[in-house]
Parts: sequence; structure tokens; C-alpha cells
Amino acid sequence: MSRHAWAFCLVAWLGVALWQANPVRVGDGHEHVAVALALARGHGPAFAPDQIPSLEAELRALGPTFANATLAHPDLVGRDGRQDLPHFWLYPLLAAPGVKVALLLGVSPLWGFVGLHAVLLGALCALVLARPAPIWTSLLLLSPLVWWIDKPSPDMLLVSCLAGAMLLWTTRPTVSLILLGVGASQNPGLVLVAALFAAWGSIERPARLMCRRWQTGVFGAALLIALPPAYYLWRLGIPSPLTAATITRWPGLFDALFPFSDVSVGLVVRYPPFVVAVVVAAAWLAWRELSRLREPFIATTGLAALALLWVVGQPVSQNHGGSPDLSRYALWLMPLALPLLQQAGTSTSRVMQHVGLALAALSAAWTLVAFPPSRPEGHLQSTPFAHWLWTRHPMWNDPRPEVFAERESHAEPAVVPTATPGCQKVLLYEGQWPVHCLPQDTPPDECFDTQRFCYANRTATGAGYLFMVEPLRPGVPVVQAEKTWTRATPAVATMRQLVRGLAIGEPEDAMVSLRGLWNVAWLQQWNGQRRAVFYVRNTRPDARIGVRVRHRVLARVIDLNRAVEIATYPIEPDTRHPASIPLPDAAADLAITFEPR
Repeated sequence: MSRHAWAFCLVAWLGVALWQANPVRVGDGHEHVAVALALARGHGPAFAPDQIPSLEAELRALGPTFANATLAHPDLVGRDGRQDLPHFWLYPLLAAPGVKVALLLGVSPLWGFVGLHAVLLGALCALVLARPAPIWTSLLLLSPLVWWIDKPSPDMLLVSCLAGAMLLWTTRPTVSLILLGVGASQNPGLVLVAALFAAWGSIERPARLMCRRWQTGVFGAALLIALPPAYYLWRLGIPSPLTAATITRWPGLFDALFPFSDVSVGLVVRYPPFVVAVVVAAAWLAWRELSRLREPFIATTGLAALALLWVVGQPVSQNHGGSPDLSRYALWLMPLALPLLQQAGTSTSRVMQHVGLALAALSAAWTLVAFPPSRPEGHLQSTPFAHWLWTRHPMWNDPRPEVFAERESHAEPAVVPTATPGCQKVLLYEGQWPVHCLPQDTPPDECFDTQRFCYANRTATGAGYLFMVEPLRPGVPVVQAEKTWTRATPAVATMRQLVRGLAIGEPEDAMVSLRGLWNVAWLQQWNGQRRAVFYVRNTRPDARIGVRVRHRVLARVIDLNRAVEIATYPIEPDTRHPASIPLPDAAADLAITFEPR
């Protein structure tokens, strides 16, 4: 395909993506919008106390995705009382002109961010078309990157800077350094990448050290990188809010490869066309054109990818929002593959040209289906593939605990312990089981350590569980559930028999409905068509429950620890008040069964 024809295809692709734009907030987008609004009106990036209420009200007026937007960060208040935000203000500063125009036109300021993203994508598109192998390098533009086109999130800026730096390095290395400095100033995770290329550029051609243009590029990149820590040291006395609470460590192999390998957010599962392209390019060059694979630039980008993997492996929590269930760290790593794709795309073999075109078509189709801009962010829901894996083959994959916990409890911070609905895969926390998964088998002693996660994976026969002890990751934000089981006991064994064939919870057409609860620690229900079971934990004096029934039933109160029936109560339907069932005092584990009579 000719370069002009491909240019038409790319412009049409980006035009369709822009046409679908409907700006919404994802992740921490409200912070960037608030700073851009302040900058567009001539104010500074730190808010005076009297600015915050009006800004928050203005944010909430932008739509339901801003309903809980808050700018309160008590630990980021300067000595002058002005409020700073965790993310640096360079990205909102670049968006401020567009936001100003949007305000003058009377439209949502979010369109100012869409305008900035359109400019970034347009510039990247022009650069791709002007450089060698445009079809192969266009895989970055045909990727899930377009999902961020209408989201106020700096990921578009970071990827554009990284991609531009990779495409310009061989001809404009000074510009590449400046672009890397821009990206590193917005997120300190890219500082190592910028430093690596500055060092390599000086080693590759020592004469550059005497070149004024190279010196200017290095100084400009260093100034951009130093700007955020200088600002935050001046304002707050810390180099960066994003790294102040980070504990530097050497991530294990599993943690380091998380952006690639995770079944929920990893690049291999969520965007395989790009992975296939990288593998095909590397295999072809190794087989047919090994000298081109030995290019120092490719080795440098490989080292940069390793450095970036080390950096993004530092945060404890990796299941971030502001993403359509593709790790933003995987998105940042994709531009580092452009030099390899360029080498494959400039191969003299026509086979590689056809392969590149096929991969581009596959990438566009995959993105169109899986990552349209209209798709909501998805960090609290399991992907279909992950759900299938965790329910059908739970022993095949043990993801990072925060990924599994947040996606199965549908909450952030995650509620732990948690499990799949059918308890095929259970995430224990400090040895505790979630209420809907009655303990079975005994986990290792390490599972009862403080802040320890363990996986209980149901065996293929369904007869029990195999346990996997997770490494300690202190600092993972969680909320401990009130309703939990500690270990398998005679009471648990009896409960397992009583609730067999029943579903947890109270459906709309439940035979028995709970209407009151007094003087007990907690209660959990199981219901079926012809039977219901209530479990009650730790009663106190005058403990009782109130229920309504659809049919005449007989309630039996059972002491689970003694395995004896304490009392029975016939209950009639359609009574004026709910039926009250008294419970014995100081009972640790009770079951109340309801059956038709």
C-alpha cells in the first residue's frame, strides 16, 4: 500500500475515534480538570481554600462521572494554606488553552483535553507517516491508545512523548531528549528512561558532548525533570507526592512482568495483536536479518523497557482506574517497541510488508471491538477471560491479590477476604474466608500471618482446595469484611450440610424475608425454592430476628456447636407485624432453618 493511501486510512481512523468522543472522567481526571480550569483563568496550580468549594461544584456539574469529585488532600497543603494535588500540573497547563477556548464557546471544558489529545495524535500520525515503515509503526495508533482520546488523563501525553522520542532518535536526538523530559516531568516513572537515553547518546557519540545542540537538549531535559521536585520541595518539602510513600524494592519476576502477563490487564491477553507483531518482528530479524536486530538503538530501547518495568513494579497496587482494563504501564511500554517494528517494516522482503498490513488490520479490528472510546473504565469488573479462568481452572492462575480482590468484591479499596461467586477460587486474608465460602480444608500456618493473602483453589474433583501462599506486600489498601469464617469447625461442617443446594443472599421472591435484627453480631442468609437458612453469629441478651414469610413455615433454631435443636416456631404469612423469633443468649453459632409446614 502506498504511503498516501495509508495516510488516508490513518486520518480516517483517527477521525472516527474523534467522532465517537464523549468526554468523561476516569481515574484522577478531576484533578487535571480542576488545575486546567484554574490555569485557564489565570490562577496558579495550587488552590486557595476559598477556591475549592466552587471548583468542586463546577466539577460535579460536568456530569455523573464527577459526582464524587473532591480536591481534598490534607497532606498536600502548603505552608500558605493552598492545596496542591498529587499529579504535576504540566499536562493541565498544556490543556489550559483548549479549556479556555471551550469556556469561551460555552461548552464543557473537557473538550479542551480532547483538543489537546487530537493535536498530540495528529502530530504523532504525521511523524509516523514521515518516518520509515509507517504501516508497522502505525500499530501504536491503531491500538487501545485511542480509548484515552476523550479522557482527561496524561497517558496520551506520556505515550506521545515516548513514541515521538523513539521515532526521532536517529535523526533528531536532541528533540527526543526534550520529549522524554516532558514525559518524565509529568510522571517520575519515566526519569530512568530519559536518563538512559541521555547517557547512551553521550556514549554512542562522545563528540556530542562538545555539541551545543546536544548540550542544550540534555540541559532542557534535565530542567524539565527537575521542575516537579523543585516545585514540590518549595511548596510541600517533598520531592514528589507520587513517590513520597513508595518503598523502593526489587520486584520479583512475576511483579516485574505484570503489565505483560496479568490475565486481567496484561498486554498479552488484552491486546495480543501488538505482542504478535513484536514477536514476529524479532523472530524474522533473528532468522533472516540478524545484523539489523543487533542495532545498538534496539538494545537501548530494550534496556529502557527493563528500567521502566522496574519502575512500574514499585507501586504496591497495580489495579488502577483510568483504564479500560489494560494496564497503563503496558501502554507506556508499547512505544519502546517502535525501533524494532521499524526494522521489521523496512525489511527488503515483501512478506513482511504483507504481514504488517495484516497485523494493522487485526489491530484496528481488535481495538474497534474491545476498546472503543465509549467503553467505561473497567478496573472493578473481571474480564470474561479472567472470569472463565478463575471459575473453570482456578489453579492455572493466581493474580496479584489486589487485582483479584478489587475485581471480585467490585470495590476500591477491596473488601477482603473475597472469592468468585461459586467459591472456585478464594482469596483468604489473614486466614479468613468470605462469608459465602464455608471453610474447607486447613490452610498453611503462614496464611494466618498479619496482612497475608493466600489463594484457595478448588481441585478438579471439587473435593477440596489447594492453597497458595502469596508474598507479603504491606501497604495494599483493603477493607476487612465483617462477615468471615476463620477455619473449618464442627459448626461450619453442619452449616455446609444445611445450605447445600441453596444460594447466598435474599432474592426478591424469597420464601422468608428478614425484617429486623437485634443484639447479634451479624446474620447471613441462604435461600432456595422450598427452604431457607439463616446463620447468626454471637448473640447477646434479648437477641431476636423479625421475619415475614410467603407461606406457612416452621422455623427451627439450631445450636451449631452442640448440633442440637433448641426451639421451633410456626410462622404464619400475612400477619400485621413481622414474626419475632427469640434467640438464646451468648450463642456463638446459630442456624435458623425455615421449611414449609
